[in-house]
Amino acid sequence: MSKEFVLLLIILLALSLVAGYFYLAGEINTGERQIADGQRLVEKGQTMLENGKTKLAAGKQELSEGKKEYEQAKDNLLLISADKLLKGGKGFKGAKKQIAEGDQLVDQGDDRVALWERRLDAYEQELGRGRKRLWLAKGVRIACGLGAVIFAALSLVLGFRWRRSLPGS
Repeated sequence: MSKEFVLLLIILLALSLVAGYFYLAGEINTGERQIADGQRLVEKGQTMLENGKTKLAAGKQELSEGKKEYEQAKDNLLLISADKLLKGGKGFKGAKKQIAEGDQLVDQGDDRVALWERRLDAYEQELGRGRKRLWLAKGVRIACGLGAVIFAALSLVLGFRWRRSLPGS
């Protein structure tokens, strides 16, 4: 009775390891697809971030040039007088308002770039964790496969060895 129980237990262990192997194989395939998709998204995000940084740098440059022009025009009495006579002083007020809006847009752009840099870093860390888990899962899958082979071979050897001593043989 005990030999039959041990043999049954070994066969069940081998079958469990085979099932674990196939389950892990499916999970690994899914994980590899998800990591590939994630990598594509990170690369797309990096491209978008670089484009955003380029646009932000251009906006900062344009704002800087606008501020310089405003300061030079503000020092020119002829332009101030012409603005007051022809436009009632609205030209300088409008320019000052545009500079303030530009400062606000640049600040918002800096905040958005910083936010996306943090998000991209978080996604890259998540990808790293996923790759590590995938590597570990592959190791466990190999262990399941080897274990299944060992227990299957052991069950065959013990089955043939104990065949004569088992009841009904």
